[in-house]
Amino acid sequence: MKRSILFLVFFIFTFTLFSQVPNYAFIVEPTELMFTYYDYFPGSYNSIPIRIQPEISQPYGYPAGGVYIVFQALEPATANRKVYYSYLDSEGNLISTDLISTNDVSQGYPGVDLDPISCDPIASWHAMVEPDNSFDCLLSVDLFHVYGSPAHWTDEFSVIDNPIGVDDEFIWPAVHISDSSPLGGDYRRVYVTANNYMPCHNVIIGYADINSSDLLNLSSAEWNYRTIEQMNAWNDTIAFKSCAVFDNIIVYAGYLTDYDNNICDAFVFVNENYGEGPFEYYSESYFFPQWCPFTPPVEMRHEIMFSNHMNVIIKDDGSKTTWTGAMGITIDSGTGPGYYYPAWCMIYPKEFVFDLNTHEFSFKDLYIEGANPADNIPMCPWDLDEDGIVDSFSVTGDPLWVKNWPIYYPEGNAAFNENYFKTAQNENWMVSVWSDGTKAARFFHGNNAFAAWEETPEIAIIISADNGQTWSQPILLNANETPELAEQIPCYIYPGDVIEILSNVPENYRGKVHLFYLDDNDFGSSIHGNGLDNGGNLMYTALDVEFPDAWIPGSSTENDEVPQQQITMYNYPNPFNPSTTIYFETTNLHENSRIEIFNIKGQKVKQLISDIRQLPEGQHSVVWNGTDDNNQPVSSGIYFYKLNVNDKTMATRKCILLK
Repeated sequence: MKRSILFLVFFIFTFTLFSQVPNYAFIVEPTELMFTYYDYFPGSYNSIPIRIQPEISQPYGYPAGGVYIVFQALEPATANRKVYYSYLDSEGNLISTDLISTNDVSQGYPGVDLDPISCDPIASWHAMVEPDNSFDCLLSVDLFHVYGSPAHWTDEFSVIDNPIGVDDEFIWPAVHISDSSPLGGDYRRVYVTANNYMPCHNVIIGYADINSSDLLNLSSAEWNYRTIEQMNAWNDTIAFKSCAVFDNIIVYAGYLTDYDNNICDAFVFVNENYGEGPFEYYSESYFFPQWCPFTPPVEMRHEIMFSNHMNVIIKDDGSKTTWTGAMGITIDSGTGPGYYYPAWCMIYPKEFVFDLNTHEFSFKDLYIEGANPADNIPMCPWDLDEDGIVDSFSVTGDPLWVKNWPIYYPEGNAAFNENYFKTAQNENWMVSVWSDGTKAARFFHGNNAFAAWEETPEIAIIISADNGQTWSQPILLNANETPELAEQIPCYIYPGDVIEILSNVPENYRGKVHLFYLDDNDFGSSIHGNGLDNGGNLMYTALDVEFPDAWIPGSSTENDEVPQQQITMYNYPNPFNPSTTIYFETTNLHENSRIEIFNIKGQKVKQLISDIRQLPEGQHSVVWNGTDDNNQPVSSGIYFYKLNVNDKTMATRKCILLK
């Protein structure tokens, strides 16, 4: 059993920056857009359906700055699923919600992007318009730049006309608009890209070069089409991917799995000629062996999994492409080569990055306390400091691990359908969101301490102020602890594509994070056999989120001189009930130092030691009995004990109180 963990202060300081929870406040209360009986993904699988306008629409100079959201909904229950839009002004007031298409056929999964000049949304969706009930991808534009207001959608047309009677359909479209074009001038290139449903996993790319006058009738633009030849070889694999566009660059990134042949690869296709000519293909295996602490030992490994509903962005001024997903630990089933099954609550969010210049893949562990986020080694949930020794044990001697389930629904068989990770940016600021079901999963698997979370998923929001070099701990929004979400079941969360700058003053960097989600009326998607078929409300809200300059490399905080004392700090037992002992060892702590307890919201719960300087150097311990500063018992949950030196957090550890 481990009795001490030694860290240098500079190492701890790095991960303290990584582990902070941002301050936030609601600046637009959750607002209902409309009711729907369709309680599954309301927007696109692999792109963002909520887009923020630039402030001015050209060429007539109309004020814009509003929020367009496109989505699918079913109302009434016996109707066809249709595609709708909502428009909110820059203050978050709902201006309109209405159909995009009045065509009474089955429609769904819209993608949208905003033209950077006109502020017009260009939307595409698939619809059952063929006589044999096959799908085409349709397209329409809301002519905001002509009228200075929404609700002027052009007649739809088939931008991707799938052949009749052929299973080889391309559906689930996404729209991407580059602010440049090979034609130069005020032209920009519009891409509509759709995924192949059967029998392979290719994509089709339709593209056209337009200016503002072309928006009046995009069907008359010169549309060109292509697929990606290398993807035709993927018939026997499962490939999940998304598209991103930056200037002349178009990329597809994601992962593919073929368990029969023991393959799990991250991949990227890159084209730097506006989608014309060849795509360069890069891939890297993402199987990582994992040592097993359990008896009897079983073969285990890390791999990418449950990440099929992500979007891809291009960051760092076009030098990197990135997406957020998850890796999980799987266990050899013993039923044959290459067949592994996921371990319970061992699924952990990651940021996956591909450098477009060096062609190197990398990833970061997101938000797990104590793990090294950027060493290209998946965090080991029972050995966060990677010294080859189990971090802690239960009272019965069993290894303990950090449990995590970043998936909306707690039942494991639903994980393939109920995962989603979405990322947005504004220059060096980034935000990533998902639905976290860790607490619900712990109750689902028999831990009655989490009974209050039985049907309570959480919106998880992490932010970065430095292009993803460091990430925050998550803001967790839920019905139990967030008054604005009381009695809601928020799921299928999408961030706005742009983080709006509210304040760009040093020590007060703040951004507006827009969110679109479904407030389900019953826990679980009835579309997939979970929960009641009683629909829910489509919702919009916005947060004022802190982007602390302390997280930005090169800021004054990073350059401050940090004392180089050595620190050992851990607690046992962990989890605990009713008390735990925090062990710490100090050397040369000559400044004001204290140990305090904080809850998962970052609120101080208790001060355990007010000034460590009063203690002699060497090993010490202090007992926390699970009470606050008023000696009142605190509730079950995750808590952090921190060593603060001169008001700077120098070490943070996590403990779990289970009653």
